[in-house]
Parts: sequence; C-alpha cells; structure tokens
Amino acid sequence: MLTRTLCGSSRLAVAALIGTVALSGCGDPPSDPDAHVELDAAPELLDAGTDAPAPGDGLCEELGLPRAVMREGTGVQVGEVAGDFTVQTLAGPWHLEDEWSGCDSYVFFTYFDNELGDALFGTLSNGTLLRSPRNVHFFFSSSEEDATARADRAQGLADQLESAFESAGTEEVDREFWRRRFHFVTDLAAEIEGAPGEYLSEYIRYAGTPESRVDLGERGVAGMMYPFIFGIDREQEWDSGDDLSPSVGQRPTFTMGQFFPRFYNYRWALEQRLASETDTTVVPLLDHERTTGRVFTRTVTLPSETAMAAFDTLEMDIEIDCQLRNMFGCSEWDRIASVSLCLDGEACTERREITRWITPYWRRGRQHYAIDASPFLGLLREGGEQTFFVELGPEWERATEWVAHVALRLRTEGATPRATGAVRAFTGGAFDESYNTREPFAFTVPATATRVELVTILSGHGQTAGDNCAEWCDHRHTFSVNGTPLPTIQHSGPAIGGPRGCAEAVDRGVIPGQGGNWAPTRAYWCPGEPVDAVRTDITSLVTPGTETTLSYAATFQTIQPRGGDIALSAYVVWYE
Repeated sequence: MLTRTLCGSSRLAVAALIGTVALSGCGDPPSDPDAHVELDAAPELLDAGTDAPAPGDGLCEELGLPRAVMREGTGVQVGEVAGDFTVQTLAGPWHLEDEWSGCDSYVFFTYFDNELGDALFGTLSNGTLLRSPRNVHFFFSSSEEDATARADRAQGLADQLESAFESAGTEEVDREFWRRRFHFVTDLAAEIEGAPGEYLSEYIRYAGTPESRVDLGERGVAGMMYPFIFGIDREQEWDSGDDLSPSVGQRPTFTMGQFFPRFYNYRWALEQRLASETDTTVVPLLDHERTTGRVFTRTVTLPSETAMAAFDTLEMDIEIDCQLRNMFGCSEWDRIASVSLCLDGEACTERREITRWITPYWRRGRQHYAIDASPFLGLLREGGEQTFFVELGPEWERATEWVAHVALRLRTEGATPRATGAVRAFTGGAFDESYNTREPFAFTVPATATRVELVTILSGHGQTAGDNCAEWCDHRHTFSVNGTPLPTIQHSGPAIGGPRGCAEAVDRGVIPGQGGNWAPTRAYWCPGEPVDAVRTDITSLVTPGTETTLSYAATFQTIQPRGGDIALSAYVVWYE
C-alpha cells in the first residue's frame, strides 16, 4: 500500500484507494515518458451552410456552432483522440457515432464505493448541472460489480434529476431536452464498450503500478485520484477532469461539473479563432518545447520598423500542457508567470513586463490563453532583434515537465489607434507601511500623441495574519494625473473569497478540476487565469508636449497597507 500523502500546508489532503493504491489530493510526480502525446491538428469542420446532412439533434445550428467531423480514435491518454463507444442506459443503448453532432462535449462521472463517491453522487438533485451550456452530454456510471446495484444507482440518479427539475421549476420543454443529455449508464464503468471503458481500465491499471506513485519528499507519497470525472472535449480529445472539489477540505460535488463544458467551449473557440487568422505574424519564444525549465531568455527577430508601424494589435499566445498521468506530477501552486521585454538585450537586467498570468494548482491537460498586450507595441516599434524574458513560474519551483508554447501574435485590425510609445511609471512591492512612500512620476508624451492611457498589470499576493492581504483582501489602488484623481481601481469587497468566483472564470481560461483552493474569488486574479492589462484613458488630463505628473497610492479598504505583496507594472502609453 502506498504511503498516505501528508500535506505540509493548507492544500488539499484527501486519501483514497484504487485496489491497493493510495489516492490523494496533494502532490508532485516524476516524469512519465510513456504519457507524452503530441496534439493532433484541429479537427476538420463541416460548413453548416453546405448540403451535408446535419448530425445530432440540430442543436449546433440552433446555437450557431460549427460542426466537426468525427475523428478516428487514437488512444486513452489525456490529449489523445477519443474513439467511438456505446453505453447501455436506463433509456436504452446510446452510440456516439449515431448521435454525433460535431459541436458537443462529453463529461463522464463514475461512482466508486467510498465516502467520497457517496458524497458526490448524492448532489445531482441540487440542479447545478442544469446551468451547463446546452452542447454537452453527461454520463453517470458505476464501478459496482453487482448489476442490480448499478441499475438501482442509475435509477436513483434519474430520480434526483427529476427532483432538480421540480426544485428549479424547469419548463417541460427543457426537461425533455436535458433528459436526452443526462445518460444513466447500467454498464460496469470499466467495461463500457469502446473508449470510456478503455480509458477507465487503463487508468485503474496504471494506478496499480509503482510508476504511478509520486514521491513528495517530506510530504509523503501521492497516488492517483479516483477518476470521478473525465471528459471528451470539443476537439474529441481526452481531458482528465482530475478533481471535483472546489476548495481544500470540501467534498466533490456535481456543482463543479458545470464548469467543464464551459471551459471546453472557451478553448475550442479560442483555438479555432487563432487557427483561422491568416493575416497574423507569429513570433515564437517557446515553440511547443518539452521542458522542466521555468525561466528562459530568448532573442528573436521581429519584423522591420516599417512593418511594425502597421500593427495595432499584439496578443501573447500562451499554451502550457502537463501530459503526466498522475495529476500530482503537475506543478501544485498558483504562481506568477510572465513575459517581459529586455531593454538591455541578453544581459536582461532591465525588464518591462508585458504579459502576466497565474499558473493553476495541480492539473493535467492543456491551458491556453491569448492575452491582449496591444499597448506594449509602444515598446516594440523599432522591431528587429529583441530579447524577451519568459517566466513560466519561479525558477526555484519543482521542475515538473511541461510542453510550453509562448508566441507573439502581431496583426492589423484597423479599429484602434496604434501605440507608439510607453514608459513604466510604477512597480509594486511589499504592501506595508512604506508602500506609499513614493514620489510622483513625471512624463512628457510627444506633441503628436492623439491618445494617452494609464495601463496597469496588477495582482496581490501573500496572506498576512488578520486580513489575508494581499491575496484575499479588498486592496484598492488610486492614481492621479496632475492632481486629478482617476476612478479607483478596486474589487468589490464582499466578492473576495466568494466560493465560485474563480470557477466562474472558466470562460476566460481558468481550467476547472484543479486541486487546492482554486474556485474562490481572489483580489485581481485567479489560479490559471490571465491577469489583464487594465487600460484607463487619461487623454483629457494630459497636454501633449508638456510635462505631466502621475501619482499613485494604495490602501487596504480605507486604511494603510499592513502586509502581503503587490505585483504591479504601471505604464503611461501614448498613441498616434
């Protein structure tokens, strides 16, 4: 039997068993070369306007979603293409190929006979899965050997669904719709015909091997989590799901299941958009590199100064894929990650941050963001050879393996003015009594400037006693131009610490199913989410060609700072 994982922090500490394998919710793992898969090309799409027959129930057309051609299955690991399958349900057999729509995702829940399984499978009646996007199918199966027990469990879940309809006051037309998309499976879960059965069988087999274990040093040994959830996303590729607990110490709940199809829709839409852009110049800094490194200095050649002058839009394409088979092999903490421009070339002692995101807690699979960095074209206008500092996490972090892609995407949309210059005004630091002892910043924009913005990248970190600043507290940030205050940049105090605020951000790229306190709302950031550059128009307060002063101060609610850290990059950006 594996050693029960011991967590030396407030992170998730759950132990469970598959056969003789300890499953836990804390951890880090060794690299597993057999688990690595290369992503296939995006699936071929059917034009909804062609004469091809519309598969499925017409929902794709109703929702205006393109339909993808069903792909040939290739495997049972996360990121591989899932194949065909047939399940026996209370309503009869359901066959993927026959029901294929080309715009759905598929989420599978599996019952295991333990306290966590009982807790999870008693939560369907709360009705939260009914908040899911409509282009999803949910499958509920059981690992119970006894066929009667499985049938009884399936019927109990069907009854819970009807109770959810009643408590939610669901209209009959919507009840009929969801009844067709909630599938109560009577097959033994690991013996489902086709892809889901093969996925579960391989998962359970691997969980019983020494190779699946993760040595966490002083924290013990982490086995694999029970596969209460896994999914097939919009690209017909396996997703592990990993964890249905919203926070440390909380039990799994179907409430968290609603966020998976939303995330699959987000990632599908993003990747289809990026693939469709033809007039985009892409400059990779990391080109799908398999690496255990976290910090990189990369020198690349941008287009010429003349070509750069035409661009008005810059996005940073960030894709991080943890392909290990035990979720505790993926990095476990929510860390700052960023891309900065090196002003002094490869020496890179002078940096200017242009993109920031926060890494997720323990999560296999692919995170993907396209982060708008258009104001920072003002730092890149001369083009040519430029050096960038890429930080996928702190250098001292445990060196787990990722496949990482980081690239600049340059294009001209024609709808916005072009940033032609930028200067950094303020940075953050320790959020203590000395934080606001800073001088105003003086700047002069060119006389030809037609627009001026204050652009801030801001997140608070650290948890001091008494107020949990600056991660979980209502800290506020105020700027003044020539003595005129700008609207305060702040969060709504009561929302901080709310139980689902970060989970609701899956539509912006937060990957669901993380381990740890991933779901509650933070101040200015979430685990696994971009930290947006906030743009404030200050044109009316600035006279081009004349010196202007910018002042800045921050408070904890209405009092002076008492602890934690503020990560801040504040710029003045001008456009012509």
